[in-house]
Amino acid sequence: MADDRLATLRAAYAERLRELAHVTHAPITRAFVAVPRERFLGPGPWLVPAVGGGDTLTADADPAHIYKNVLVSLDREKRLNNGEPGYYTALLAEMVGPSGQVTGIEYEPDLAAKARANLAPWPNVELLAGDGMALAKGEADIVMASCGVDQVPLGWVRLLRDGGRLFVPLTATLPQWPGGGGGLNLVITRRGGAYAAAWAGSVGIYNCMSGRTEEASERLRRAYRFPPDPAGWRDWAHPRIASLRLSGAPDETCWLAGDGWWLSTEAP
Repeated sequence: MADDRLATLRAAYAERLRELAHVTHAPITRAFVAVPRERFLGPGPWLVPAVGGGDTLTADADPAHIYKNVLVSLDREKRLNNGEPGYYTALLAEMVGPSGQVTGIEYEPDLAAKARANLAPWPNVELLAGDGMALAKGEADIVMASCGVDQVPLGWVRLLRDGGRLFVPLTATLPQWPGGGGGLNLVITRRGGAYAAAWAGSVGIYNCMSGRTEEASERLRRAYRFPPDPAGWRDWAHPRIASLRLSGAPDETCWLAGDGWWLSTEAP
């Protein structure tokens, strides 16, 4: 009966997320039904962070508390929240199925060890420990990052097969959050030799452990035109982009440029 109850909770949770996010791709919903979230949280009770502070500790270790649209803290000091270590990797593994392959990369050794143990039921997952900028190799249909970069990671872009997509938080550092930043989720889609670019919502997330510089972060802050009040970064007017260019000199359509790349407001 306990297993039946958890299955019912996960099904209701997946349906609620489908409604909130307007999900139309059925494998996403099925993955949320299949993957036990509590496996990746450690034992309850669990700390549920609130956006404005005032975190709440669940009354007990009943998984019903975490089958809601809530963050669950894994390390409050680092602002590390579920799904690390491994939850999103497990969801991707469910979506690609046994014929697909998912590679997860975790920078911190202790989290990598936990992720490897948590992901044991998914034989189509390889878990690597170390720097994702250096370890990501081969070809990929999807590259998904859960840490903030302040410039387009060309190494990851070049992994994409035709039709492949890169999802990465493009974030500038924030004075109120040492080690973290805010910005927008960048989605790059390869179409032959061209790359479409789009935003996928605001994000606040901890920084990628490599490949960031304060100079790049400052350029990004200026491009985003963050408001003077650091607390208002989520409310600024989002810029328009349409493509990633890997050749040619930036022209008047350039929104942001880096070493060997620029984001343009014009379509590919």
